[in-house]
Amino acid sequence: MIKRMKLGIVFVLLAGLVLSACQPTEPVDTPPVDDEFEYGQEATVESLEVVLLESFPLQARATVTGYTPDGCTDLDEITVDRDGDTFNLTLITRRLTGDVMCTQALVPFEESVELDIEGLEEGTYTVIAQDQEATFRLDGDNVMPRPIEEAELAFGSDAVVEELFVDVKDSIPAEVTVSLIGYLPDGCTEIHEITYTRDEQTFIINIVTIRPAGDVACIMVIVPFEESISLDVEGLPAGDYNVVLAYDEFSETFTLNE
Repeated sequence: MIKRMKLGIVFVLLAGLVLSACQPTEPVDTPPVDDEFEYGQEATVESLEVVLLESFPLQARATVTGYTPDGCTDLDEITVDRDGDTFNLTLITRRLTGDVMCTQALVPFEESVELDIEGLEEGTYTVIAQDQEATFRLDGDNVMPRPIEEAELAFGSDAVVEELFVDVKDSIPAEVTVSLIGYLPDGCTEIHEITYTRDEQTFIINIVTIRPAGDVACIMVIVPFEESISLDVEGLPAGDYNVVLAYDEFSETFTLNE
């Protein structure tokens, strides 16, 4: 009896294997290979815009909007070629070859592409995509300056002070802080140090600036600053004292109490 049951089980297993081998297999989707596409320029450009990004050196980005003619056509890439002061954008499309079903409706797109403008000289530049044009202007040469460590430095007094405040803390000894608010003339100029000297009742503040010497490209925008310096008043007699700038007409007065 047991032997008969074992033979039955073996028969059932063999029958299952035979039936499973006869079942049709599910089709496997395979992605199309590159030679199943045809490439062209079937996209239509409706608008073109160029934006300059706030960085240094400046960066430029062109945004293209338009449409492809049907659901089988994709925008594959946008190439950029520069000829002098003109950037030419070419839109490359691809679509499946052969007899394929496509939705016959326009497919909109919006794509952005970076324009290589590093090293370009000051001037106006044109970007063209089909019959659309856009322009942008560089107000200065878009060249990355040498690191300041590699350049010779020029020292000066180019900081422009717009406000000067004196704060006296009622402590023993008194603490006196001078705050200076103003701006530097360009992106290459930095504050190197702030020093002072005293001539009897007058403290004379001197702001020393540095900048790369020679012909270097700078961002031509004013750079605001806010700096402070402490005055050593320990041991000074009570009375009124003046704070002036070494190269300006700013003057403030503070009082040391007994």
